[in-house]
Amino acid sequence: MSSTGPASASAADGASAAGVATGPLSGRRVVGEWTLREIGSAPPGGISLHLERARDGATVQLAVMPSGFRQAFWRTRSGDVFYRRFTGIDSDEAAAITGAVAKLLERGALPLAAYFPHLAIEKDPDDGEESARQRFCQVLASQRRLLGPPAGADHSGTVAAALADTALALPERRAELHFDAPGIAEFLAPELVVDGAAIAGHVLRSIYLPPVSRRQAIDYCGYVLEFESLGDATLVRLELRYGAPERATFGACGPLHLAALGFDGDPEQFPPQLSSLCSWILALVYLRGAGDLHITVPSSPDELRGTSWPVQRSDEGAIAAAVPHAGERPPALNLAIDADCAQGCTFCSVKSYVRPTDHGETELHAIQLQLQKARAAGVEEVRLNGIDPLAFSCVLDVIDSVRALGFRRLSVYSPARQFAAAPFRSAFLDRAPAELEITVPLYGVTAAVHEAVTGLPGSHAQVLAAIDALSAADRPLDLRLSTVIVKQNVHQLPELLRFAAARRLSLDARVPYPMRQTVRDPYADSALRESEIVHRFVDATRQLAPREILDGAAILGRAVLHPCLLFRVEQQGGPPLFGAHEIGRKPVLHGTQYRSGKFVHADEGEGSAFAVATVPCPHRDRCALATACAGEHYAVYSDLFGLDEFTPVTVDELYAMPPNPEADRVRRARPD
Repeated sequence: MSSTGPASASAADGASAAGVATGPLSGRRVVGEWTLREIGSAPPGGISLHLERARDGATVQLAVMPSGFRQAFWRTRSGDVFYRRFTGIDSDEAAAITGAVAKLLERGALPLAAYFPHLAIEKDPDDGEESARQRFCQVLASQRRLLGPPAGADHSGTVAAALADTALALPERRAELHFDAPGIAEFLAPELVVDGAAIAGHVLRSIYLPPVSRRQAIDYCGYVLEFESLGDATLVRLELRYGAPERATFGACGPLHLAALGFDGDPEQFPPQLSSLCSWILALVYLRGAGDLHITVPSSPDELRGTSWPVQRSDEGAIAAAVPHAGERPPALNLAIDADCAQGCTFCSVKSYVRPTDHGETELHAIQLQLQKARAAGVEEVRLNGIDPLAFSCVLDVIDSVRALGFRRLSVYSPARQFAAAPFRSAFLDRAPAELEITVPLYGVTAAVHEAVTGLPGSHAQVLAAIDALSAADRPLDLRLSTVIVKQNVHQLPELLRFAAARRLSLDARVPYPMRQTVRDPYADSALRESEIVHRFVDATRQLAPREILDGAAILGRAVLHPCLLFRVEQQGGPPLFGAHEIGRKPVLHGTQYRSGKFVHADEGEGSAFAVATVPCPHRDRCALATACAGEHYAVYSDLFGLDEFTPVTVDELYAMPPNPEADRVRRARPD
């Protein structure tokens, strides 16, 4: 199709490939003294023409909309026209200019439909669909002939090439569309195929069912069409959706709606090159399926012939594309399930913007689909998390699927209170794969402290019962404890360390992180300055044995990821917090780890939930500890506390630090 798209036109006249519809149109005089300076978007689905008169700077903005727009003044074969804004003239002159431009469009002297062909689609024609298709092709063919032959590659066989030759070379109509990825590919071919000729300066690279949100029931009604720009190789994702749209759309053809994904700006700033791309796709859908097109929408995974086309190709970060390189460990599938946890933890704001849901078998089908895609891509580990995945009504069926599909490892992150009940615990452990890791959060060794954090009476007794029962389980499992250091429990950190050590369990401590990028997040009411956490730890652990202090320092070092704070304590004569700090790979702030390629997500939208907004540390380019530091801070932390407590460490200061053989020995002996 690219022979009628902006890329071909710009090749012919020397304009930029990104300057869609700027070649023979923009910069030319169209009516008297009026010059077409810019072409933009006029939502919903329209094109705006910005005209200017050089002698006095007067302007007028016109909108050209698809046929049937109620506010239009003029109706033409290339769209319905009206004026929107004007400066330096009155409404009578604006109306006169609108009429003059409409006449140009009607005659084809202003070949706008050659770049935005959906404008020429007639709705509900009186004389039948076939006549409307032929008139549509005649309009485009005449406008392409006016522009002249396109330069560049051979695009024979595309719709555009056919239209340039004759108005009668119509794409073959289809009576059926099976609405899955292979069916959509078949429906668009041969005029638009994966890795084929460009359309409006973009090459189709794949068609796929998007990762299913854990917060939505799967419906199989929307597919992503992923294109690559010829100009700068950027990826553009459009959604072709059957039925009522879930977002603002560019346009529609019958029950099929087309929208651009990932554009959240002013609708009038929607790039015209994307408008042209959307326009050409709508035109092809219209030509292909005008009339009585029967669309079959799958209702379950069994009715899908494929989730992507080509098979196993999908967008960057999606599960089907997560095949590791040779020698690399496959990524883990981050499977988040948002059943209600019944807690109200002081540091957590998830439920303030994510409504807990349990869609039962419908959600189970969506989860099973994600598991199948992940396993086919070589993923071997599932990380089960979310608000409370164990509270999901079909969680045991999920575990059955994890094991049946051959996943080697399952990691569970949950409030874990369900494990206190013997029937559930037994059923879960019997179903889980051979390698099982369960992390149980414990916020205090007493009910008063733990429940001050969770806000749920009785939760402490349930968690203790779960820990004891899992510790005594008659099958192998890696049981771990976790805690979040907040204002309500920071004074019990030594007791938590001793609780874990007495049971020979590892303890993972971390600081909270903001889940919303505002100081009104609950994070603001529970977070402490990191320097305060360090000094509170020093004061509270004075009664511990040296080895306990070193082990506690290692845990603290995994929570406070800015080693300058630990270094300063030791530099000033405190315990060897820095000496016991585990120095290895560069750490990442808690809450940002899911930005890593180690994880793939069951939801493309997980990025916002698992990528906390950060600001760079102002000292990271001149601190000798930069390679052992996260190098950034939470943006909300910076707003609350500032960053003055973090200071750069010099190489001279490192050399001046006295050796600490005991800390070195402990660090060398500690397993990774």
